[in-house]
Amino acid sequence: MASATPDMSLSLRLSVSLITVLCTSMTAIAQTSPPSQPTALTNVRLLDDVDAPRVSILMREGHIVEVLDAGLELPGGYREIDGDGSLALPAFVDAHSTAGVSTPEPVATMDSMSPLAANVHVGMREANRKGLQPSLDTLTVIELADSELEGYRKQGFAALHSSPRGQILSGQSCVTSLANGALRGRVLANRVYMAAGLNASGSGYPSTLMGFLSHLRQFFLDARWQELRVQRYEAGRDDRRPPYDLELEAILPVLAKKQRLLCSADSVRDIRRWIKLSQEQDIEIAIQGGRDAWMVAAELAAAEIPVFLALDWGDEVEDPDAEEEGKEDDEGPEPDEEGANPEAEDGPTSEIAIEAIEVEADSPEEVAEAEEAEEEAPEPEDEVSWEYQEPLGVQRERRRKWEQRRDCAIRLDEAGVTVVFATSGQSPKDLLESARQLVELGLSEESALAALTTDVARVTGLERRLGKLEKGYDANIAIWTDSPFAKKASLEWLVIDGMTFEFEQEATAEMAPAEGVDLSGEWEVAYEDQTGAPAILDLEMSEDGAIVGTLSFEGPDGTGRSSEVTGHLSGHDLTLRASIEMGQFSAQIRIEGKVSGETITGDTTWKFSGGEDSNSFTAKRQPDWSESGHNHGGPNR
Repeated sequence: MASATPDMSLSLRLSVSLITVLCTSMTAIAQTSPPSQPTALTNVRLLDDVDAPRVSILMREGHIVEVLDAGLELPGGYREIDGDGSLALPAFVDAHSTAGVSTPEPVATMDSMSPLAANVHVGMREANRKGLQPSLDTLTVIELADSELEGYRKQGFAALHSSPRGQILSGQSCVTSLANGALRGRVLANRVYMAAGLNASGSGYPSTLMGFLSHLRQFFLDARWQELRVQRYEAGRDDRRPPYDLELEAILPVLAKKQRLLCSADSVRDIRRWIKLSQEQDIEIAIQGGRDAWMVAAELAAAEIPVFLALDWGDEVEDPDAEEEGKEDDEGPEPDEEGANPEAEDGPTSEIAIEAIEVEADSPEEVAEAEEAEEEAPEPEDEVSWEYQEPLGVQRERRRKWEQRRDCAIRLDEAGVTVVFATSGQSPKDLLESARQLVELGLSEESALAALTTDVARVTGLERRLGKLEKGYDANIAIWTDSPFAKKASLEWLVIDGMTFEFEQEATAEMAPAEGVDLSGEWEVAYEDQTGAPAILDLEMSEDGAIVGTLSFEGPDGTGRSSEVTGHLSGHDLTLRASIEMGQFSAQIRIEGKVSGETITGDTTWKFSGGEDSNSFTAKRQPDWSESGHNHGGPNR
């Protein structure tokens, strides 16, 4: 697995992050027809308007052969599927996915080292290729499980653009359909982009940001020199035959501007580093990730750099000002000008009048005793809360930054940047939910739909095959009950390469915690192959399964650190999310596990600038020493 830096302690992976939504809205029944069987989708509309004209879409051999008005008679031999007035749209394409892609670590040394005593060498004895494997073909390492294919289909996706990750040059991306069948029959395009990042696995040079960029520049120089040597040799020049170098050959399309570099970058600094490198080397790039891309929207638009945007902005940060407004609303109605309570049925009654009524109801002796008891009673002490609360300014700043990350797609769209939506480690359900939220916040449905269909097809070179419901295009069609960006919308049918999938709707709410399961308390978390001290999770769980708490762990410098976590328990399935910042290093981390008695097992995936990593974990519940009366200091935090 890739890591952020070679000297980073494994315990750094113990920060956790959350994906909180279960994919339970629909269940696929079965594939109902082979792609070769002529099929007609009848009585469907192509516009999000209930009064839009109805049409029939005719499909054969995986293509759309005609789009007819609904009143016209169908040719013979077609199997008919009645759309019943539902909305037909192009099926979605995931602009960037790492699902099922296992990136091998590059072979760092291409040539064996010559004996030092043999001769004096003026050239390099070995080619250092750490983090460089541009020849890697994603098609040789991708393997999607049936559950992953089904998860995409349930959300209306018919294809995905996949690439390796975690290296300076990770390899070649590809686009595949999500239909059933062998991989070689589902390939739509290969060697689409060259995946790049500011990261490399393994020890030795390079291991810093400066080293990664220098290493990449040197590789570009080597490739250009290799190309020149080959040209001279083929032209008959008196030069030694150059060795064949697969990696140098693989990067030549990028240097010739025939292929774009897909650069993983979230921060403004990293995005600008890639822009500067593209100008310096005269190459074309695209940005993948793009968390802070809105801050350089003008530069991206001017350079016509598309952004493969990951819609993962983390859990919503509470708005402190909205909370204060709610408190003001709960204080009750304001009194009128005469001090009356407008909700009182019998008119105004002053406190003095109430006291007079109470005094008249008691005898003089009882009144005297009550006054004496009141004088002797101790003054009530104000309750003091020792719970730490962030300053209001800090809360507002955290909320502001979260809103900026959330609204990134809107700002880029306003600036004219080509934006396509990508899971990049998210689930397809989470991606669609995020797109719906952006539409609610002001992104037009046309832009959101293009970011999942036509624009993805264009930036992957498949604009003549994907993204439209027109004659000659691939038969990738989704039939929705409503606009897919409406919360009430559900998917009824999905067609991929002419294969039809029907879905039945299940009105299932988010699952509650399993009976008797409460994760409140302290948990010790250990990771596979861990060398550092275990982390400690202190969790509090409410009855509905919502979880808050803290994660304490040992940082790479040996000092104790902590991070807030939030999450949810559905049945026995736990999801948590947190973020961590250590100097210039930051990571968004997600943990998913299954609860079994006093143990939680699962996997953690953490994303950082330049890549992502994952590892399995086991968490054990710790005894509640406070209740048992034992003195237990716990681990060093």
